[in-house]
Amino acid sequence: MITVSVAGGSQPEILALVKEAHARHENQLKFVVFDTKDNIADETVWEYVQCEDEQEIVKKAVTLVAEGGAQILLKGIIQTHTLLKELLKKEYDLKEKSILSHVAMVDIPATGQSFLLTDCAMNIAPTEESLIKIVENAQGVANKIGLKQPKIALLSAAENFNPKMPSSVLGKAVTEHFAADETSKVFGPISLDLALSKDAVEHKRYEGPIMGDADIIVVPVIDAGNSLYKSLTIFGGAKVGGTIVGTKVPVVLTSRSDSTESKLHSLEFAMKQV
Repeated sequence: MITVSVAGGSQPEILALVKEAHARHENQLKFVVFDTKDNIADETVWEYVQCEDEQEIVKKAVTLVAEGGAQILLKGIIQTHTLLKELLKKEYDLKEKSILSHVAMVDIPATGQSFLLTDCAMNIAPTEESLIKIVENAQGVANKIGLKQPKIALLSAAENFNPKMPSSVLGKAVTEHFAADETSKVFGPISLDLALSKDAVEHKRYEGPIMGDADIIVVPVIDAGNSLYKSLTIFGGAKVGGTIVGTKVPVVLTSRSDSTESKLHSLEFAMKQV
């Protein structure tokens, strides 16, 4: 059984998620909820811990994870920075990598495609060193969910190197860093269509290490990632669920605007990483 520590969870939106999670994963999940609000569910739904304020919420939720009592940390209706600030305190020893990053699982029903997308929510404008760490974080997630030797595409506007285009320069440098890596194929710069569309590859008569079959898409800056993430969900009908990685346990961030289905997709993605 997987235990989920929920910081700020006694809310209707989180209750809907928990009930749906129990329905789909019967006897596989246990939820421990920390909140200052009145408990809105009984012991068959979750274990409830009353807290005095938001600081106590995050302290107890993170402590449960740090002590091994939970395998997933889920943010309910509290401030993201409050939770992450507590999570990163040295006393908990939960930070595993030098950089935290966001990795999302994208499923597109219309095409039947699934791939990982990073980093759309944490790192604003990664340096070469930072992007290397982001790629390594994504490699770790890929391995946990069963993707062996993933093909990792470093996005730019085009597949041809252009020294005047920062994303192109970054893609080329990171590709060279991973040139001898036999655990995955890291390649860039490459455009989105050539990374994910075999029709585009055929039409352009493109040949390269990634030909419409990327397992992981790596964006150069958060602006591109955020736009791509939202375009996929709003216009592409994609199911997208993400976690913060680089810590010893996956961290699920939820928003009031997320649908229950979206929240559940993120939770299920985190379950695969445990």
